[in-house]
Amino acid sequence: MAHLKNIFIVLLLLLICNVKSQITIGKIDSLQTTTFSKLLKNGELYKIVLLETKLRKECQRLNYKNGEIRGCLNLANVLIMMKKNEESLQMVEMAEKELKGKKKYDLEAYMYFVYGKNYNSLDLHEQAIQYFDNAFVLAHKIKDQKEKEKRLYSIYDWKRNSFEYLGLMDSVYSNERKCLKSPMPMLYITIAERHFKLHNIDSAEFYINKANELLTTQQIPIEGKANVLRAFGKLNIEKKNYHNALKYLFSSLKITSKAQLGKRTLESYKLIAEAYRGLNLPELANEYLVKYSALNDSLQQEENAGINMIIKRMHKEQSDQEKRYSFVLLYVILSIVFLGGVIVYFVFKFSKSRERIKDAVINEKVKESENLKRKLSCTYEELIMLAKQSDPSFMIKFKDSHSDFYDCLISKYPDLNPNDLKLCAFLKLDLSNKQIADYDHISIRTVESKKYRLRKKLKLSRDIDLYKWIQDF
Repeated sequence: MAHLKNIFIVLLLLLICNVKSQITIGKIDSLQTTTFSKLLKNGELYKIVLLETKLRKECQRLNYKNGEIRGCLNLANVLIMMKKNEESLQMVEMAEKELKGKKKYDLEAYMYFVYGKNYNSLDLHEQAIQYFDNAFVLAHKIKDQKEKEKRLYSIYDWKRNSFEYLGLMDSVYSNERKCLKSPMPMLYITIAERHFKLHNIDSAEFYINKANELLTTQQIPIEGKANVLRAFGKLNIEKKNYHNALKYLFSSLKITSKAQLGKRTLESYKLIAEAYRGLNLPELANEYLVKYSALNDSLQQEENAGINMIIKRMHKEQSDQEKRYSFVLLYVILSIVFLGGVIVYFVFKFSKSRERIKDAVINEKVKESENLKRKLSCTYEELIMLAKQSDPSFMIKFKDSHSDFYDCLISKYPDLNPNDLKLCAFLKLDLSNKQIADYDHISIRTVESKKYRLRKKLKLSRDIDLYKWIQDF
């Protein structure tokens, strides 16, 4: 009897522990859905990072894989908004490893969707659309109708963005029609942007007002409010109501700065500088251009890290694929030995076909890698066009595309002033005296004088070719 009593107590304790675990798991699910959505709506991204990090540890302790995977994906989703693509991709890859072999359609659809958002954020739109398509197929298998519709809407919305970047307007309009069943502010703002480009200010204002109406009729995340305020700022710039524009833009900036939405903050800096130029306040305009440049550099570093990670991922996929091909080849060779000379001809053709496929895949991967690397710098034609137009962003673009040259120059020659640096930029682009004179609105004699003074600052002797020195520096 005593033995049976002990067994009963052990079973009762196990039952109690199991019930407690289930209650904890229920709380985790609630935090990862309801609380996550609430924090996201309020733009409290840093709190989400802390919450999901804590919940992932608790899920690991409970061996609750679904919660751990969802935590990784929630973190990855938020990190994209914070423009931390490298960290985001690391979290998605962790989720992908855990999902391997499991038929969790809701989590798999979420995973591919977050992959697509990362690629979209890095302007790799063709690859982004492929991931969104994978997410779309899996989303249709989700049993919960509400969850399915929510995921499908998000996919349509982001695919629309990628299609617009690629100029595939038929696909843009098709996805827009699907999004209009449950629109978000950014949908109308994007449409307004198209009207701005066509100088249809009244039409742009109509769609911005429609975006603003959604703020009062729906539960819109705080980022949506910031986007609407920024859109009103741009509208007032177009109408030359610069004081009103600044009110809207600073309100938007306050939200995006607090929520650490770097990309949205960057857009506000640029528009604020434009508004101050409209008010003929060049010092304030330059102040925000400097802020724009500093933040842009920071975001570019994050973006480059994300792109480098994607390149590594592609190389790993290529390596894994080569291993798989090697295994197939070995299997074929063993089969030839085992089966004899009767099937030699067929195996030989199969092997050759596989090698051609492998070469094609490798060549495609190399091309994609080269395209990614070319994306990291401005083109020569863009810089020349900015120089011709005396665009204030010329030096910002030049610094982006020739960062090693620029940083080394100001480090070694700190006495160089902005005009000296601009002349160095022109020389680096191999512009003639006449071109420099035309672009800078000065005489050729003045150009020669400026080059002479630059020589003195660089402490170059007369026998050194200034052009060659700049090119080799």
